[in-house]
Amino acid sequence: MQNTTQTRPETFLIWSDEIENRFDPFFYRPIFKELLELLQKSKIKKIVLKDIASIFSGQRPKGGVRNIEKGIPSLGGEHVLNSGEIKTYELKYISEEFHGKHIKARVIAKDIILVKDGATTGKVGIIPDNYPYYECNINEHVFAIRINNKKAIPEFVFSVLYSDIGQQQIKKNITGATVTGLTRESVEKLFIPLPDLTVQQIIVKKIQEAYEKKGQKEQEIKVILSSMDNFILGELGIENIKTNKSAQIWENWSDAVEKRLDPMFFHPSRLQAIETVKKSNAPIMVLSEVVKFRRELVTSIPENLPYIGLENIVSDSGEYRETTTKENISSAFVFKKGDVLFPKLRPYLNKVFYADFDGICSTEFHVFEAKKCNPYFLFLFLNRSIVVEQTSRLMTGNTLPRLQTEDVENLLIPIPNEITQEKIVTGVKTMYEKAKRLQ
Repeated sequence: MQNTTQTRPETFLIWSDEIENRFDPFFYRPIFKELLELLQKSKIKKIVLKDIASIFSGQRPKGGVRNIEKGIPSLGGEHVLNSGEIKTYELKYISEEFHGKHIKARVIAKDIILVKDGATTGKVGIIPDNYPYYECNINEHVFAIRINNKKAIPEFVFSVLYSDIGQQQIKKNITGATVTGLTRESVEKLFIPLPDLTVQQIIVKKIQEAYEKKGQKEQEIKVILSSMDNFILGELGIENIKTNKSAQIWENWSDAVEKRLDPMFFHPSRLQAIETVKKSNAPIMVLSEVVKFRRELVTSIPENLPYIGLENIVSDSGEYRETTTKENISSAFVFKKGDVLFPKLRPYLNKVFYADFDGICSTEFHVFEAKKCNPYFLFLFLNRSIVVEQTSRLMTGNTLPRLQTEDVENLLIPIPNEITQEKIVTGVKTMYEKAKRLQ
């Protein structure tokens, strides 16, 4: 996949009587002005969001929720998928007591969730009727938008916010440099083109039919992608272990304790994954012997080079997705075509990326230059579930769980001969092409 994103400077003029309560140039970009003019020319009735919805946010307990394993799901920005769906897995929980004290942040089916700050500001999703939890709560990083059913259909309003019309308005209202975000007031003022309820129902029905067809295709793609683990690990003589997501109790003898005292370091699934890799029919090396860590830093975005953040990488597949052009950075790593980007932050999201173009990236990535193997083979192995089983148990920190560099350096990598590496690379690329044709 070739990236053609360019950061191009814009020069434009506005008159003094056009200035509102914002003085940042981004707010007045011509693309936003053109969108507003387009909405004004439309014959369809237009309202602002606050006229048809209540908008609220929530919070999480002091000390976080990492150690709470059951209770009421607490939804945040990480649970809103690019597709507009809400995650039903890898949830975080609050106690029923905390939920009861913060019942105003309760969300239910057909509520719209809008990410209000952070790297994914503006991402939007909707809780479906068949969501497996009757009720949830939300944290302080998202807004919930509850539509008045007598005035609008929630799925229709979601489709507007998810569309370019909604997203461009949202982007216009994002403020902040280091930590970006949306204010409640700016969300309340978003314009929504609103036909009568009958027309809304027709539009929603057509969208739902399209989603059903999309879902069928995605299921076929999942079957193809899930077969990759068996193919890759099979060629390496590694058994594909089954993940146990249920609560577990385990013990360790004192003579088995190394320099780490955190229980997850000794989690049975992590230890099983390590022992399974060791049984590979290929020679085993630690990652630090296989790659060179590229640590060249820049403090600004070079012209014509893309910036990649964690939000640009799709979990599991490693696919690159463009988002809003990054304008300012404090620091970033340089990467070259053929490098592998490996996440430090939240490794359980499995956002490993193979670079087929030059660029710069967030310092929340390690940048690997492969020295002892095919770089694409390295990418394929590092984003396998057997690696995630290890890295997801090695995180330190509650708010922003990261991997320590030493733990990354010590990951075990099987290095088969060049013929086997090429066979794996060719086989997987064929699978990817088949999956792309279904998209």
